[in-house]
Amino acid sequence: MMLRVHYFTGTGNSWWAAKRIAGLADRDGMKIEISAVSGRKSAPVASPKRDDLVGFSYPTHGFCLPWRMLKFILAYPRGRARTFLVNNRAGLKFGRIFTPGISGIAVLLPMLILRLKGYRLAGTLPLDTPSNWVAVHPGLSPRAVDAIFTRRKGEVDAMWRKLAEHKHSFPLKFLLMIPVDILVSPISLAYIAFGRFLLTATYTTDAGCDGCGLCASQCPVGAIRMVQGKPRWTIRCESCMRCLNICPHRAVHGSWILMILFSWGLFWLTGFSGPLGFAWKAIHRFAGGWSDLLLYPAWWIMTMALSWLLCYSVALLNRWKPVAWILAVTTPMHFWRRYLAPGFKGKEKA
Repeated sequence: MMLRVHYFTGTGNSWWAAKRIAGLADRDGMKIEISAVSGRKSAPVASPKRDDLVGFSYPTHGFCLPWRMLKFILAYPRGRARTFLVNNRAGLKFGRIFTPGISGIAVLLPMLILRLKGYRLAGTLPLDTPSNWVAVHPGLSPRAVDAIFTRRKGEVDAMWRKLAEHKHSFPLKFLLMIPVDILVSPISLAYIAFGRFLLTATYTTDAGCDGCGLCASQCPVGAIRMVQGKPRWTIRCESCMRCLNICPHRAVHGSWILMILFSWGLFWLTGFSGPLGFAWKAIHRFAGGWSDLLLYPAWWIMTMALSWLLCYSVALLNRWKPVAWILAVTTPMHFWRRYLAPGFKGKEKA
């Protein structure tokens, strides 16, 4: 039996989970194949054998799995092997209280896809590793990170013991959260279809950026281009937060002002009282219910176009010092810790 683990990671949480599982399998004498899911295209994967164990480890973005990981699972060859999922959620610690994240469709959707492909579902683990979303909150303290990982080690080890014994591993916290996950599923779909594109356009650099290109070279999906010595984010960005956390000068930021302005602008443009809503009402008079078929694709196309324009415009305006200064001083990220999982250096090497 061979263990195959495919992981997508931004700041190392999913990498940590994949490495720990691989270490446990190696201790038990299993053959191991561990690989990072990155870049625009991944190398073709051979169909696993029936007695193989296939795992997927990835973060939870907007109550959903990253689009890059979803595409990888959709393209994964059919098979009859046993499979398991580890979705890393935004775990936090306040004093002695550990708070969990929410999975949304980050587990339910890939479970459905893999089952339709013929795989046998062996288990899943919602893993509340330290939150890396430093665009919204400060990076956790080293003490909090150590405490969270200590708890997570026990959960990973418990899951592996069951999988190694050919038992199912579906923890109680996964089963209890299924109603909540289903409840937030509309948010998951909205994020993967719209929100992730607009979020991309809020990333900027301040005067501390020296054009070293580290963010571009280490982006797991190649979504950052260096233009005239400065990074420019593209709509392929997965908001994995690696660029914000590996910058040696802490010069990469997520602008709160841009988040607010862009969200308001998108709601106005695509809302029923905005231009798209006006056009839809006009078409509805003639096409009736068929106009709904045009509304949702129009939402998506407008979001894509707007996001591309914003990414380009922000990068262009950020070269003007007054704009760069305003964007820089209106984010508290200057005073916040950044975060990388213990042992992770911002590279995709397993």
